[in-house]
Amino acid sequence: MAGDVSRARRYPLNSIHGTVRAMRHSIHHTSLDAKKARILINALVDCAKAGIKPSFSTTQMLRGLSFYLECGSFHNKSWRTYHRASEAAKLVIASGDKNWKSRVTFEHVRPLSKMYQMFLDERATLTLERAAFIIGEYPPVLITMEEELRMAKLGFSAEGTPEQRYAEIPFSGFSLRSDGAMPG
Repeated sequence: MAGDVSRARRYPLNSIHGTVRAMRHSIHHTSLDAKKARILINALVDCAKAGIKPSFSTTQMLRGLSFYLECGSFHNKSWRTYHRASEAAKLVIASGDKNWKSRVTFEHVRPLSKMYQMFLDERATLTLERAAFIIGEYPPVLITMEEELRMAKLGFSAEGTPEQRYAEIPFSGFSLRSDGAMPG
């Protein structure tokens, strides 16, 4: 029973779609980081509703929030143990190269510019829960710099669906979409 209560707090009901949105970390928790996440998401919603164009500030908020929803922290504390890594990135990490961090990068499966554009497109009806879902639906992945360059050469720096963008990059043990993200 206690597990059910904890699960209910961690995976709140999304009233828009009537389904449970299981991001790894909830914005409805009582922790200070969850409160900070709610404040930042509400600020982004307010910016979108006001028609404010994307900026460095909105991009940084989205970046931190995407890590919070996946890791529970506004930055990834341990690149070495991050569970959403491409097969090539895992090999680079395991290689023993002292400069391995310079050979990998975090990539937002749904580009931050696309996230904010979705906010602008939905601004008339955008809610805290919907904004959190948009941010957390496709968590960041760790890929190699070579994989990122290959995506860019194919025209996928910020275009294409996540599935199109990552079709050439082997992953195992997770899907591009958050394990708890379900279509509404």
